[in-house]
Amino acid sequence: MRQLDQERLLGAYRATRYVIRPHASTGGVEQVLRVGRLHPALDAELTARGHREWAFLTAWNPGSRPRGKDENQRAQERLTSQLVAGGFVIAPAIGEAEDGSWSEQSLFVPGLPRSEAERFGRAHGQVAILVGRTGGPAELLLCGCEAPPPVP
Repeated sequence: MRQLDQERLLGAYRATRYVIRPHASTGGVEQVLRVGRLHPALDAELTARGHREWAFLTAWNPGSRPRGKDENQRAQERLTSQLVAGGFVIAPAIGEAEDGSWSEQSLFVPGLPRSEAERFGRAHGQVAILVGRTGGPAELLLCGCEAPPPVP
């Protein structure tokens, strides 16, 4: 991927609103995560439940290349099944552009270790995922799956 394209893509990831839908694991209220920011209310809820780290994942649009809704839904169902089979609780979530121009169904996974989150991201072709530890800022974690070049 060209450097300029990669910088634009990472800029879009940094500008994304990572929204966790109301769920018992996060205090029953919507939580909005941002790259590089602290999230003390979420940290308090996770700490109370014995979690020290978390991940925000999706299986939508591998390589940051748009796919059809049905294909994305099937991939997301596979990711969900894998996480549940691993014993993880998942909360519904959505990654969305600030201007509402795009969104991707996502999952918030409290207690998912960073290395496992990266493994799931790679397995589902993601360029990057969002991870965090209580007390620290949300971080983009590159998964090593490059976005393919745009179709001419």
